[in-house]
Amino acid sequence: MRNLQFIIVPGIIIGIIGGILLFFVAYNYYPQKNVNFNLNGNCYEFLDGAYQKYQDLVSIRERELLKMQIAAIGESHILVPITFSGSSVNVDRIIDDFDINVTDIQTLGDENIRVDKMIVKGVVSNEILEQILKNISENNTDSSLDSMPKIGILPNSGISASESANISNNIDQFMTKGIKEIMLDKNGVKETECRSTMIYND
Repeated sequence: MRNLQFIIVPGIIIGIIGGILLFFVAYNYYPQKNVNFNLNGNCYEFLDGAYQKYQDLVSIRERELLKMQIAAIGESHILVPITFSGSSVNVDRIIDDFDINVTDIQTLGDENIRVDKMIVKGVVSNEILEQILKNISENNTDSSLDSMPKIGILPNSGISASESANISNNIDQFMTKGIKEIMLDKNGVKETECRSTMIYND
């Protein structure tokens, strides 16, 4: 079972940046969309409609994760470090709309790999995070799921280790339940060999 405690380790940011870059490069060369995962020791692949439902589930998971993290931070007046990604237009819009104090911006790609994608780090108050969550929730439609800003909260003193573990467990349960619901409709679902590092258990 993946543990969200690893997400809040500082070194994961390097992996996030590299992973996003590799995803966009691979996406251009391999248009087929699928995902593999291990559920209770059995391995499956989602294709077509099942894959799209899984992508929607992942987008909702990001919203739920943000909601739980904001609740854990509570009334603390600390500035919360965050990271998010998007096209240059979307990044500029998010920075302007939510008055984010930017500490670092990285543009993905180089002269040989052109990707309109930026990775941003910054700090915001918990009140701003609540505004971001409200904006995401109010625009939570099938057509807007893919355009949600991918906001990630970085390590901070407002979330304790025990709170992080509890959030991790709740998110794992959320994903397991959602995957099982997708599998009820067998369209785009097939058994496959176990090669995925994405593991979910009841």
